[in-house]
Parts: sequence; C-alpha cells; structure tokens
Amino acid sequence: MKKFIIIFTLIATLAFAKSPTIAIVVDDITYDKAKTAVHNYASALEEEGYAVALYSQKWKNPESIRQILREIAENNNLEGAVFIGDIPIPMVQDAQHLTSAFKIDQTRFTMQRISVATDRYYDDLDLVFDFIKQDEENPLLFYYSLSEKSTQYIEKDFYSGRIFPPLHDERKYTMIADYLTRIVEQKRHPEVLDTMITYTGHGYHSESLNSWENHSHMLREQFPNLYLPGGQVKNYEHTMSRKMKDILIRELEDPQLDMAIIHAHGGDDAQYLLGYPPAANARENIEEVKRFVRSKLRTAKRRGNYEKSKKYYLENYDIPEHWIDDTFDEDVIREDSLYNAYLDIYSPDVEKMSPEADIIIFDECYNGQFYQENYISGTYVFGKGTTVAGIANSVNVRQDIWANELLGLLRHGASLGEWHLSRNYIESQIIGDPTFHFAKPAKSPLSASYKKLLKSNDATLRTYGVYQLARAEGMDAEQKLIQIYRADPSANVRLEALKSLAEFRTPAFRELLKTSATDPSELIRRISMNLMGKIGNIDYFPYLIDRMDHDISRRVSYSAKTELDLLFANPKLDPIYDSFKTTMNDTVKIKQLDYRQKRAKKWLYDEIIPTLLDTSLTAKKRMSKARSFRNYNFASGIPTLLNVALDESDDSLVRTACVEALGWFTMNPGYKMIIEQLKPLTESSAAEVKAEAIKSIKRLEHGPNLVITP
Repeated sequence: MKKFIIIFTLIATLAFAKSPTIAIVVDDITYDKAKTAVHNYASALEEEGYAVALYSQKWKNPESIRQILREIAENNNLEGAVFIGDIPIPMVQDAQHLTSAFKIDQTRFTMQRISVATDRYYDDLDLVFDFIKQDEENPLLFYYSLSEKSTQYIEKDFYSGRIFPPLHDERKYTMIADYLTRIVEQKRHPEVLDTMITYTGHGYHSESLNSWENHSHMLREQFPNLYLPGGQVKNYEHTMSRKMKDILIRELEDPQLDMAIIHAHGGDDAQYLLGYPPAANARENIEEVKRFVRSKLRTAKRRGNYEKSKKYYLENYDIPEHWIDDTFDEDVIREDSLYNAYLDIYSPDVEKMSPEADIIIFDECYNGQFYQENYISGTYVFGKGTTVAGIANSVNVRQDIWANELLGLLRHGASLGEWHLSRNYIESQIIGDPTFHFAKPAKSPLSASYKKLLKSNDATLRTYGVYQLARAEGMDAEQKLIQIYRADPSANVRLEALKSLAEFRTPAFRELLKTSATDPSELIRRISMNLMGKIGNIDYFPYLIDRMDHDISRRVSYSAKTELDLLFANPKLDPIYDSFKTTMNDTVKIKQLDYRQKRAKKWLYDEIIPTLLDTSLTAKKRMSKARSFRNYNFASGIPTLLNVALDESDDSLVRTACVEALGWFTMNPGYKMIIEQLKPLTESSAAEVKAEAIKSIKRLEHGPNLVITP
C-alpha cells in the first residue's frame, strides 16, 4: 500500500480543474475491505461533475489529513471532504464560545466529557489548535485546545461529512460497503423533495403552541410546494398523542418520505419524544414523582454523588424516604425502563426500523456523538432503510434557535454540504454523504447574483440573497438591510436581515430592535428579547416590560423576564424604574417586579461579585462565579471583571477566568472599551492570562460566532 493514493484525478490535473473537487479520505483497512464500493462512490461523484481526489493510508493523526486538505484547498476548487471509516477524531477544548450551548467546567470532568468531537478541525483551515494528547483507550480520539493564535469564530473553507458506522467491530466494513453501494444508486436517481415530516418533542418549545405555530409558518415559506397538490408535510407535536413513538416510527418508515426534521431532547443513543403524561388523580401524581426521583438517583449513583442527591430530593420535594426504597430493585428498574422505552426512541428501536427519509435533521443534544458505539444518528443513516445523511450534534445544544435557516435551499438542488456551510457551530456534524442533493431544477437559481435573488418571489431565494448581500457589501449594506427588514413580508427574510445587522453591532441595529420586539414572527420577537439582554441598554426596559406582560407567546414572555433581570441589576436603571412605578396602578405587578429587581441585585452584588473579590476563598469558587457571566451578561459586572483581570497580584487562574468571561460581552456597546482595557494583558508574564486576553480581544473584535446564540 502506498503512503497515499490519488485515483481518478491526479493532483497536478486538479490544479487546472474547473470542476469542484471532492476529497475522499479513507483508512487503509476500510479501503481494502470495501474497495469496490469506495471506487463506485467516487465514480458516482465524477458522474455528477466533481473532480475526485482519493487518499488512503493508516492515518496516524489528524494533522496529516488536514495538511493534505489544505494543499488541495490552496491549489484547487475544494468543495467538500468525505471521511470514510476510522478517520482520526479531533476532540476540542477551550472553544465553548464556538458552540451554541455547551458550557462545562473543564477542570472537573474527564477529557472525553469536556471535549467537543468536531470536524471543524478539518474544514475550517483558519482555526489553530494546540495538541494535548491521544486518547489511551480509544486511539481514534485526539485532544486539542483552541489556540489564541486561531481565529475565534467559524467560517468553513469547505464542507465535510463522516461515513462512520455506529458499530466498532468487523461488521462496520460491511456496513460501509452496503451504505456506499446503496447511495450510489440513490445518487443516480435523485428524488424531488415533496414529502416531509416535522416533530416537536416535550420541552422543546417550553410547551408553547405559539412557538410551534410560528415554526410551521416559517417552514411553509421555505417549502411552499409541500402545501400544494402533489406535496405533503405533516407537522407533529408531542401532545397530539401518547402513542407518538409508534406514530413517528410509522412515518419515518414511509417509502414516500424525503426529509424529517426532529426537534427534541436527546442523548447519544436516544431521542426523548415524550414527557411523563399528565396525572389524572393523586395516586398517579405520586407514582410520577417516585419514578422521576428514582431516575435522578440512579443517575446520581453513576456519577458518584448519590447521598448528596438523595438528601436534595428528600428535602426539596418534601417526600418520605420510603418512596424511594425500591430505587435499585431489579424489578422496579426493569419496570421503569419499559415505561421510559414506550416514551422515547432508542438505537435498538432504530435497528429494527427501515428509515426512509433521505435526510434527517436531528435538532437534538448528543445524537451526533459519533465516536460512541450505537450513536443514534449513525444507526439511522447506516441502517436498513434509505436514509443518506443526518445533521446531528456531538454535544448538547441550545434548541429552538432557527435550526431551519436557509433549509429551503435543499428544494432548489443545493447539496446538504452546501447548506451546512451556513451552520457554523463546532458541534454540528454531517453524518453520511455531504454531497447528497435532491433533484435539481433544469436551471438552478442559486448561482444568480444576490441582487437578482433579492427580487425573487421565492422567500428562500430572497433570504439567500440577504445572506449573500451582507457578505458581499458588509457595513455598506446596513441601510439596505434595514429597509429589507421593514418591508419584506417573509419572516425568514426579515430574520436573516436582522441577524446580518446584528453582526454589525451598530447603533442603527440596536435601535431597530425596538421595532423587531413586536414583529409578527414569534421567533424574531424572542431573538430580539435575547439580544436586548445581551446588549444591556437600559432604554430597552419598557420594551421588555411590554413583551413580558402582553406577548401571546410564553417563550417570548419568559425571554423578556430573563433579560429584564440583567437590566434590573444595573443601578442606572433605578430612577427609570422608580418613575415607571408611579405610572402603574397594579400593586401586585409592582410587587412582582420589585422582587425580580431585588433578586437580581442580590445575586450580582451580594453573591457573585463578593465571592469573586474574596481572595481568601479558593480559586475554584471564585472562578465559578466568574463563569456566571458567560450566560448572564450583567453589564454592571464588567468593572469588577476588569479589576480582577488587571490585578497582577491576584491568582492567575482567577484572572484568566475573568478575562474569558469578558470575551462573552461581544454584543455590549462598550466592547471596544473592554478591548482597550485588555490590551496590556497581551504582554502579561502569566502565560495563561496572556493567551486568554488575546482570545477574548479577538472574540470582542469579531463579535459572536453566531449572533443567534451570542
């Protein structure tokens, strides 16, 4: 076996190739055992007009693969990469600002648990990583830290996907060969995207039907053909039936199904479809409490904190101890397991299925943790059905954050990988063939100029035009984007315009939020609430109050309350709030707001800041308080963070935590001031402080990785 091989097209030829290039990277054993299938897949790509570069060897580390991809990208039109078999898996730390929700104490848990499995290592060549070590138990895993030398945002140079089965024994080679053979035939007979299902699980929309309604409305804008004769879309919500597991399995096995979008909670081997059913009487209520606490205690025992958890639940739920005496009885464990199995879909369920959706969007936590055996998205993709690919997350994710952005491009013939280029979260992975696409129109509109796209009657094309406009013209597009937001009837177009404006972080954008706070779209209103809190301007106070009291959506109301707490902690709001109360006749409402103000101030000024400043406490306790600012951007906490960060006599670990926390204030209007204050730390003698200062300055200069989740 050669060190690497390139078949079908030589690299020298590729330098002059006009066709987009797909790099196929496969390990040597998989190549030997599935050679015919791999070659047939490469041939199918060539038939679609791609130049194909195939590399096979016993890969010792991710660096060698990345270097090859870099060379192709620099010399050729590299569109995508496909990783087949045992390709090294980068596990990244110190990059939680590149995730949508993953925030964990990296000092407390195992290397695996604190790391994000990601192929952004390969497809974003501007990212720089420092190697930590190779996993001793699973040699495919390589741990890295995101370096301060790196860019601090994701902008992929090409797309990528993993053909990596959920089995780790010899059967995986047959599974890969069978999969490649199947998708070659599917490639040669592309289907029209005309049938789709969506499912929303318990807790996803906080049980808000307004959010679910809005999601369905925005989807209709993207896929209008599904609502005409010849098309079909079914939008399921978990409260529709207690037999939703059976219903969803039946729908997923429908041979006519093209795409499924599943919004739910999840695990590496599970999709959590349904919560416990509402109790009909006192006895059922008691049984549900018992079942809930038993589940929590079993988890606590696995994690080694059983006694502490037991005390917590007994005291906080005020339940008698005999209710949990049978927690570890085998019969009770079996009964609970069967009960839960009826509520959710697990990998063994999928193994018995024949999933027929070509693409499945797994908008769920951990479904894409592809280094785990029996990971559920892989069980779908490499199973007995016709599923080609899934979009899945390798860690937990923030949900209901416009997972369907630009998804309508798939209707116009865009490949899954081309669409995924806009999904710049480090945890989002393509499981399966990233080059897959549905039937393309005779003349694709996607290559048209953004100026032409903006004039389209198709909402998806106009949304794509806004996306391209912002990237082509940058700040010069501000007034155009404001005009588009104010005039376009499509919620998708307006949200794309608002998102693009948010990336500019200008006064005009901050002013526009006062309008978007009452947008007809529930999702736009909710995102506006979140951005108001992140910005922290006290003049947003009446808008947050208004949405908290009058919005029809519980999600928007809740977001307004949460962000209002950030403003309440700011002393500059006090005179405005006092004046506001004089206009109110509702004493109950005033009492509720006074409580929220008191609670917010108490948490910040009596708990977080005093602990952070108390040098007699352990570094661990102080760092924990500094990390609070990652989720709760209290603007009035910035001076304290800066004071600790700049104090050379303080513990370097605590200072580093404060510097890192300041990097989360990317939407705060004072971010330039923070940058100036941090600049001296780039010359700090404390290496960890210096590195974090460089990272935070880069983050503040660029803005959030994605403004939907700043």
